[in-house]
Amino acid sequence: MTNIDTPPPSEHKKFEDFVNRAVHELKTPVTVLKAYLQMIAVQLRRENQPGYIKTVDKMDIQLDKLLNLIADLQDGVKANSEDIHCLMNDFYINESIRICADSVQATNPACTITMELDDSNPLIRGDKDRIEQVLNNFLNNAIKYSGSRKELGIKSVIQQGKLLVSVSDNGMGIPPEKQPYIFQQFYRVESTSAKQQPGLGLGLFI
Repeated sequence: MTNIDTPPPSEHKKFEDFVNRAVHELKTPVTVLKAYLQMIAVQLRRENQPGYIKTVDKMDIQLDKLLNLIADLQDGVKANSEDIHCLMNDFYINESIRICADSVQATNPACTITMELDDSNPLIRGDKDRIEQVLNNFLNNAIKYSGSRKELGIKSVIQQGKLLVSVSDNGMGIPPEKQPYIFQQFYRVESTSAKQQPGLGLGLFI
C-alpha cells in the first residue's frame, strides 16, 4: 500500500467521525465474540479437552489482532487531531519493556526475544500506556517482517543523558530510499513479502 495523504482540515472532521462510527460498529461484535470464546474456553478446560482448547486459544489470539487493528485505525485518525490527551507520570521504562516483551512473547510463542536493559533502571516521565503502545507496535512490526527466523532484541541504554530504546530483528530490511516514508500514515513498503502481511500501515505512524 502506498501513502495516502491526510484529508484537508475541512474534510478531516467528517473523516474522523466516519472512522469513529466504523470503529464502534466493528469493535462491539468483536468484543462480544471474544467474551463468548472465553466462556467456551473455560468450559473446555473443565471438560479437559486440550485439542479444542488449543484451537479456541488460536481463535482468541486472532480476535486480539483484530481488536488491535481497530484500535490502530482509531488512533491513526486521532493522531492528526487535537483529541489525543497524554497522562504524564513517572515510571520505569525497563518494567514497561518487560511487560511488552512478555505480552508479545505470549501471542508469538515461536519468537525469541532477548532483552539488554540499562542497569540504572531509568525512571522517565511520560504517558506510560502510550509509550507501551509504541513499544508493542515496534515489536509486533519486527515480528511481522522477520520471516522464518523470529529472533528479536530490545535494548535500553542511557547515552549522553538521554534514553535510547531500540528494537532489532533479522527481517528483510527496508531499502534506504524508502526509509524516510515508513512513519507516514497508511504507508507500507511495497514488496512481495510485505503484501502478504496484514496491516493498515499505521503501527509505525502511531
